[in-house]
Amino acid sequence: MDKHFPYEKSLKKWLNDLPLSKERISSVDENIASLLVLAISARTPQKILLEVPGFALGEKIRNEMEVWARFLGLELSAAVLPDGTSCEKRLAESEIPRAQLLDRVLNDPPRILIVSAAAEMSPAPSPEQMRNSEFTIRKGMELSPEKLAELLVGMDYDDEPEVTQKGEFSRRGGLVDVFSPALDYPVRIEFFGDTVESIRKFSERTQISVGEISDCKLIMRSGSGEEESLRETGNFSDYAKFYSPRVVTLFPEECRGTLERFFSTEIQKSWMRLHEEEPLWKNSLKLLDEAESAKYRPEEVVMSPLFPSAQHILKLIPEGTEENLADLVRQISSSLIRQFSDESYHIMVAGRTEGDVASLEEWLAEEGLTSLPNLGCVHAEIPCGVFLPGPKLAFFSEYELFSSPRRLTRHKTIVNEVSPPEESFPDAIEDSLSADLEEGDHAVHLNYGICIYRGLKTITDKNSTYEALELEFDNDSIVYVPVWQAHCVSRYIGAQKGLVKLSRIGGSRWSKIKAEAAESVRTLALDMLRIHAIRSRAQGTTFPPDDLAQHLFEKAFPFTETKDQLHAAEEIKKDMESPRPMDRLLCGDVGYGKTEVAMRAVFKCVMTGRQAAILVPTTILAQQHYYNFLERFAEYPVIIETLSRFKTKAQQAEIVRRLKEGKADIVIGTHRLLQNDIMFKDLGLVVIDEEQRFGVIHKEKLKNLRTLVDVLTMTATPIPRTLYFSMSGMRDLSTIMSAPVQRIPVQTVVSQYDESIVTAAISRELQRGGQVYYLHNRVQTIDETADRLRVLLPSARIEVGHGQMEEHALEDVMERFIEGKTDVLVCTTIIESGLDIPNANTILIERADRFGLAELYQLRGRVGRWSRQAYAYLLLPGNAILSGDARKRITAMRKYTHLGAGFKLALRDLEIRGAGNILGAEQSGHINAIGFTLYCQLLRTVTAQLKGEETMLRRECNVYLDFVDYAIKAAPGKAPAAFPEEYINSPRLRLDAYRRLAMTSDLFLLEEFRKELSDRFGRLPPPAENLFLCAQIRIIGVQARVNSITCSGGKILMERGQELVKHEGKIPLLPGGCAPESKLRILKGMLEKIFMKKTF
Repeated sequence: MDKHFPYEKSLKKWLNDLPLSKERISSVDENIASLLVLAISARTPQKILLEVPGFALGEKIRNEMEVWARFLGLELSAAVLPDGTSCEKRLAESEIPRAQLLDRVLNDPPRILIVSAAAEMSPAPSPEQMRNSEFTIRKGMELSPEKLAELLVGMDYDDEPEVTQKGEFSRRGGLVDVFSPALDYPVRIEFFGDTVESIRKFSERTQISVGEISDCKLIMRSGSGEEESLRETGNFSDYAKFYSPRVVTLFPEECRGTLERFFSTEIQKSWMRLHEEEPLWKNSLKLLDEAESAKYRPEEVVMSPLFPSAQHILKLIPEGTEENLADLVRQISSSLIRQFSDESYHIMVAGRTEGDVASLEEWLAEEGLTSLPNLGCVHAEIPCGVFLPGPKLAFFSEYELFSSPRRLTRHKTIVNEVSPPEESFPDAIEDSLSADLEEGDHAVHLNYGICIYRGLKTITDKNSTYEALELEFDNDSIVYVPVWQAHCVSRYIGAQKGLVKLSRIGGSRWSKIKAEAAESVRTLALDMLRIHAIRSRAQGTTFPPDDLAQHLFEKAFPFTETKDQLHAAEEIKKDMESPRPMDRLLCGDVGYGKTEVAMRAVFKCVMTGRQAAILVPTTILAQQHYYNFLERFAEYPVIIETLSRFKTKAQQAEIVRRLKEGKADIVIGTHRLLQNDIMFKDLGLVVIDEEQRFGVIHKEKLKNLRTLVDVLTMTATPIPRTLYFSMSGMRDLSTIMSAPVQRIPVQTVVSQYDESIVTAAISRELQRGGQVYYLHNRVQTIDETADRLRVLLPSARIEVGHGQMEEHALEDVMERFIEGKTDVLVCTTIIESGLDIPNANTILIERADRFGLAELYQLRGRVGRWSRQAYAYLLLPGNAILSGDARKRITAMRKYTHLGAGFKLALRDLEIRGAGNILGAEQSGHINAIGFTLYCQLLRTVTAQLKGEETMLRRECNVYLDFVDYAIKAAPGKAPAAFPEEYINSPRLRLDAYRRLAMTSDLFLLEEFRKELSDRFGRLPPPAENLFLCAQIRIIGVQARVNSITCSGGKILMERGQELVKHEGKIPLLPGGCAPESKLRILKGMLEKIFMKKTF
């Protein structure tokens, strides 16, 4: 073999020599269009505007061009213009990527800009509008915060309490936070009077600044005009005229067909006029497919794909002959290589990873091809095989040779931002349970019991004014809890939804209820520890450390892992290398890469000769996992089976036999895997996907498995049982909290059912080459619904899929949808779990009010699994009155749309429907009595005590200072200590600040919190400074194990146990005649002198 032939240089020379003076190039195949466009770009000084029929094809070509460019060592700047909004309900968030690119076109156009016919003709603001709306803010410039806020409103930005998404701003006194679509990060602009004093980047997750910059650019939020004012606003053609690129049209007939299928006659005519009259388009270079080429004189073929992809051939072969087909494909490839060699072609066989190269070299040796002098096997990535008759070059990729689908490596875009500090999952849950208390919510006060939170109130008492939480108890009793005690109040979540009994103020009933619950919790914790101890003593399989095969398998993952994915995989593999049976829960939002982490664990298991079982809740998910595992394990001698109702009884019996004899390494199945006839020869690992969806009997069998083999459970929605175990610390937990690179949150639209909205939403997705789920959850009327959609969308390919269909019929429907042969799948909730179809990015859910929050969340998770903006339409009946619970569920879905929102939705679901019978009837009673939040706090504390760990109950030091008022306005002679409303104007954020301050028990963390507030809201006003001084005094006392610190009449009384703490044998005294603020600082200094150098 010849590995040293300069393939890259030869291909680059061919690109440079390619004659492109023609008006058209015939017989262009979609799979090689990317290389041809790259050649065109290399041969012209002009920038390229590439017209394509659909958005999906445009993204495919862009991705493939990036791969070819890397192979050739070329610099490439290419972008795809997002489609504009044509839905009646315009979603400004979806217009942000379009606005970004339109701005880029005006200022620094990419070398190659790809536009679909839909994107080209969608309404757009004129270049003049975009230019006039641009605004750059520089450090030192004269501008008032009021004027900036006014400008941002005019640019369609949303005014929010916190800035977390592009197109939002927030003003707090002399600070303005803004997230411009032109930037990859939000910025915090600080003013001194009417002068910009500083501009800082900050994390949208933690809200903390991460670095200073000198200027920032603001652009308008929307990249579309209104469709009815198309003539006034124009479309993308105005931008093309602005920078005069060379227009290249890929498959013009198909572009025209897309417009005819989805757009109005008016827009079709506009497109025709553009291509017939405007010079840029009239003289465009047209790339024609075979059908289009037939209209013209045949021209010389400049390049061709090797042959239809193996995946395409697979579809034509009868079921059960796939293994023979793989051999057939390789035989064809072997013959082609010999033929090209005989014709003096230089042949390159490319492997994307070192593992691929090794496999390819082994296959070439088996075929007797290694002696060919003009053949090279190299480590390189190319999108597909191609041959060039001119320079006599032929390129083969592993995609043709190994029948694997084309998946291109995504290269991470580096954003210059410091990662926010990590937070443990149980702590994040407790924070969420305590925070976000809304007016009208049921709440629990630690000392008084169950109540209703009626909001923040301003109380004037004698000469001071302070804020308090108004809590309503039984008999309309009202208690005002000062905000500095906000940590004592949390949301109430019972075991069952329904009427909640409020506590009565006075008497000892609440104390008795808490004591009974604590005793019950102790009994439960002892039982759990016993089970935990049994598992700890059990001897499971000790898997060996990672070897070369494991490293190669992980390296072959075609995407960039997130930090959380890598960390979770390491935790799981470490468990597997331990002799104790693993019982680990992997939590991660929908589409965050849990399956890949599980695959790495499965690989580790089967490479040692043991078997692995993957248990899933639905047949459809089993089939999808089966395809994914086949693809991922294709290069390894691993036998994978699937066991579900898609298999005949005879096929099932054969698979059961193979499992028992050890002739199957991996089995993926539904609850069928839990039946008594299933026996494994040597089972080493069980992976359970969405355990909460299995029944009680199945869960008992799963429970027994946990003491025998390694068990990994995956969930996207942490249900009550999941939350309970993770919070109690009794189950090992891994979390994937960070989204994959380029993932965009799903936009959620809540609307009454309207045929015009349905038509517009589906048309919008089909215009950009995507697919749609339409969920109608009644089998009896699902066919009628499909017929109604066929009338509304006559050109759409619509099919029906539901669980009562004959097995193979459903399998065929799903396969056609996965392959893109169906535009709209009208379905039931059979799609709920795990389906991963990147091209399906719109889902419409009829009667969304009838679904639980966890179901809605899972259904929304079927879309948005790619870098494309996705949409979820929650359709409600026009005249029906929604129940209170349904209204809360829909509100939660609309509120929690950001990436990683699954955990907060799970908590909200707890509140809406209750924690349920998660621990048996007896424990449910106690949960109802004291609330799930307090119950979990007790459980964590008792568990820690029984384990011999330091108690999780917070040590308290009560501080009373007669010269301090915890108030906005203090009485004469006292210092005010509070967060003024004008400093933190959002009641929710202000309440959260008080809670966090009270919960902090470490001086370093207190100082970090102080810096955070200064960064987010500006310099602390004197009352807030005083509040922090009081907190420092409290923490010094806590760390010194002092129960209370009281200052009265100048005396400092400090109690530890039953004794007063003295300094040098005396009770310390504060000096007289000082201002109250000075007394605070003096007291802090005295306490530091007394305690900080001592060890307690």
